[in-house]
Amino acid sequence: MMSETQRTLFNERAGGLWMAGAFVLLMIVVVVCFLASAPVRRDPEPVKVQTLPAPRRDARRTPAVFDVEAFKRTIIDNNLFRPLGWTPPRRVEPYRLIGTILPRDVNTPPKAIIQSTAGQKTYIVSIGEKIDALTEVVSIESKQAVLSINGEQRVLRLPIGF
Repeated sequence: MMSETQRTLFNERAGGLWMAGAFVLLMIVVVVCFLASAPVRRDPEPVKVQTLPAPRRDARRTPAVFDVEAFKRTIIDNNLFRPLGWTPPRRVEPYRLIGTILPRDVNTPPKAIIQSTAGQKTYIVSIGEKIDALTEVVSIESKQAVLSINGEQRVLRLPIGF
């Protein structure tokens, strides 16, 4: 057993060790929090300036022409938001060839019988005549007629069985 003086001496030493341990722990916390978080300051590096050599005049090229309309057409034609299996609608011809009249003599011009698909009007025309403001007959041959619609030529043909 321990005597009363030994217990007191032991308690004083233990208390002192506890105080020393707490002080050491406090110093570690101070060092880690304050000194380690401070940024290391270094001298700034000098700014490096790079200059590119001036391009030679003969090396300059004119930029290629960018076709904006073709770019837009690609986006419209390949639209991601169309349903699967979508196909573009078929073009409806504004006119239909009903028949052609080819003369036997040189003095009579050939004629074509053309029907408009929208208004169901029938026209009998010869070469050079206008059907409307934008449509003109360019040529008439056996079972076909060529129309110029707004500068674009379209060939109208009779069905094969007719």
